[in-house]
Amino acid sequence: MNRIAEKIQQARRKAGLSEKQLAKKCGLAASYIMQVETGKKIINEATADKILGVLGEEIVFINVTGKKEEEEPQRPARVSRPVKPAGFTVEPNEQWANALAGVIEKFPIHECRNNKVVGYKELPILGKKVEGYHPEKILFVKASNQEAEALRIKKGDIVMVLKTKEIQNNNIYLIEIDKQRVIRKIRKENNQARLFKNQIDTSSELVAMAEIKVIGRCIKVEFSL
Repeated sequence: MNRIAEKIQQARRKAGLSEKQLAKKCGLAASYIMQVETGKKIINEATADKILGVLGEEIVFINVTGKKEEEEPQRPARVSRPVKPAGFTVEPNEQWANALAGVIEKFPIHECRNNKVVGYKELPILGKKVEGYHPEKILFVKASNQEAEALRIKKGDIVMVLKTKEIQNNNIYLIEIDKQRVIRKIRKENNQARLFKNQIDTSSELVAMAEIKVIGRCIKVEFSL
């Protein structure tokens, strides 16, 4: 007989109740009480608490002192099980962050004009790639104004950029000119580059290739409604 079963049997006898009488008070079957007391059925803590409560006794406490079972601690401590409240969320700790480092890549989002970090974007790594590209080859910028609206990039949009120095005509690029980063559609003309703010080849600016620094090709834009 285990300790909980022994405690229940002693408390029942002390209260002068039969197994049937105790079972009726607890809403249980008399056979269940008998099986518990004889050690044929293992009782859970909640049911034991209920039975002993009816008998006016406390639940048997679990010895958590590390001593042998027969050595009762002077002040035994009950093992508690924390209950997760509704809406409970677990904050990832450093160990979790390290574990996720191999599957999630965290990218800073830079303001287009001044290159300051204004946020972060986390994306899954699939087959050692992010969105089909090597993580070190992509960056994210936030459009600073409406200059590229005709290119379907509005202020506040997040643009995914594939780092490259090569220019493919009539593609949209993130470039640096006059110490500022801007988004333009580019078409090479000999040693010059024609920069467009729209898709219909109007309102262009012709500059020498040496005057611009190509940072990368814009491949995706994300906007918020």
